[in-house]
Amino acid sequence: MTEKESEKEEKGSSDELEVINHELNKDFLETTTFHGLVMAYHASNTPEKIFWISACTIGFGLLVSQIFLLLSRYSTHPINTIVTRHYADELSFPAVTLCNFNSFKASYIAANNITESQVRYFREMFNVVPSYFKLNRSQAEVQQLDAWIDSLDIMQFVTDAAFTCEETIRFCQFSGEVFDCCAEALPVLTGHGLCWTLGVRTHSNGTRYSRFAQYFQSSDAGLSAWVNVHSEDYTDFYIPGSTQDQGIRINFHLPHSPTTVDTDGYAVPPGVHTYAYLDVTKYISLRSDNWGDCVNFPLPHYNVYSYEACVNNIIASEIWDQCHCRLIFQLGDTPTCKPKDMITCVQPFASDQLTDISVQRESYGCWNPCEDWKFQVTMSYSSLPKSRALKFIAETLNITGENARENLILLDMSFKSLDFFTMQQQKATTITETLRRSLYRSRRCERFLATDLQLHMIQQKTKS
Repeated sequence: MTEKESEKEEKGSSDELEVINHELNKDFLETTTFHGLVMAYHASNTPEKIFWISACTIGFGLLVSQIFLLLSRYSTHPINTIVTRHYADELSFPAVTLCNFNSFKASYIAANNITESQVRYFREMFNVVPSYFKLNRSQAEVQQLDAWIDSLDIMQFVTDAAFTCEETIRFCQFSGEVFDCCAEALPVLTGHGLCWTLGVRTHSNGTRYSRFAQYFQSSDAGLSAWVNVHSEDYTDFYIPGSTQDQGIRINFHLPHSPTTVDTDGYAVPPGVHTYAYLDVTKYISLRSDNWGDCVNFPLPHYNVYSYEACVNNIIASEIWDQCHCRLIFQLGDTPTCKPKDMITCVQPFASDQLTDISVQRESYGCWNPCEDWKFQVTMSYSSLPKSRALKFIAETLNITGENARENLILLDMSFKSLDFFTMQQQKATTITETLRRSLYRSRRCERFLATDLQLHMIQQKTKS
């Protein structure tokens, strides 16, 4: 084959490819549903072609903007919350923590020749918020008080000076079944001093669980307790950081979660019959590795994660780093912060840094648990019964009739009904759904634009 013949054959093949490409392009432009390209292809003049190409460009720009907006929303991990009402055959009863407002028995203080100054100074170990105390004592007296504190077994002093469980909780029953209140009551230290938690048992691995479950709807179907506050044995002088009120504080919480009686406790005065009706809501959150932000891992001193336990641990860690001690009511085996530590280090530090922890707790790693229960409490009160009935109750509890109204609290605690709501998080969108919506919106916009302009062009041609 000569060179000219070869060139001719190559030219023929090239022309043939151009014809095929032209036919394919023509076929595509005549059959595509991308209306702007079709109109540009069939345009009768250059301005009209430019117009339709511009319309296509605008449509493509809208497509990009829609995809960008939807992907931006997708990147924020939007969540829908599904609320569902459930009816149950039984509901596990929460832990109930009771605290007497008075931390130190007057009889114990007098019997051990403890002065008011010593009690006030000792109480500083419970006061995270600064008080005026340090302004009212000389340096020499503070040194004497420090020497007295150093001579104490702190935990033994707290236990001996407080009201015992047997002195405080005199009678218990659940759904009509009487049980020994204090046989399984757990002692717990809080900002109120020594408190007692009812309705909790502990597995061999240390995990706590509910001792009781309510099976029917009635004010008598839950937990009942008769409490003696021993107001005759209250200290009668002012103690900074403490309250001079008479009565108790009560808090309902999950068995594995630390009590929040200091911040979420309900005050109950003596001389009343108190009814506490509970509603419960279950929260189910998405995990942090699956779109959400909930976490579920064990914490130091807590077998089960809870938000309250996480905050407690963060505060304990921050105080340890700053002051090299721990608060008396925090768990752990590190040295306890004594009054001088509280006054010189913890209280000034707490005024600034601990507020940040409470406000910006998520930045410290304290997120919501993946499954949580919250109790909403409605409290109502009535006066104790007339003299004969009150006399019977007082004799049963070994309380003199004259002191019954000043000391006795009757508690009835139960669920309002055997139902609960769940609030469950779900993904609000997926990447597939996001792209589908982007394409759908773009096509609608392009079709609307093309159809509207096409009708406009037809009208103009008809007029001309």
